[in-house]
Amino acid sequence: MLINMKYGILLTALLFTTSLLGHDVSHSILRNGYGVEFHYEDGNPLDFADVQIFRPGESEMEFQIGMTDENGIFMFNPDTLGSWTVKVSDGLGHGKIVQVEVGETISGVVNEKSLPPLQKAIVGLGYILFVFSIWYLIVKRRQEQHAHS
Repeated sequence: MLINMKYGILLTALLFTTSLLGHDVSHSILRNGYGVEFHYEDGNPLDFADVQIFRPGESEMEFQIGMTDENGIFMFNPDTLGSWTVKVSDGLGHGKIVQVEVGETISGVVNEKSLPPLQKAIVGLGYILFVFSIWYLIVKRRQEQHAHS
């Protein structure tokens, strides 16, 4: 029973870590106009994904809806200054919410990347070690309690 529980915990931890890696979406904010380029963790574009654009301070009514193009890019033409919210979803569990700052000047490209895969693997292993440490302490304490009884 104890061995089956150990393998169940290990499997759950591995699946959780894998799901964290599989659903990551990175983006770049394009400043030669206003837009966002979305791509999966492996670098492939988030092509033909649903996009919603919200004005600054607005979270209920979309300013614009549409889809990314084959390169994972969605451009929009804001009508006010401020922090615009861009929500993207591919309908398969991959998505992201991005804030695009609209100011008076337009120039350059800002890349906002997530953690590199090696760092994600290290973080995932840290989670697994944490779960097993807690599990080990609980099992050890129960064994000591049964030994003293």
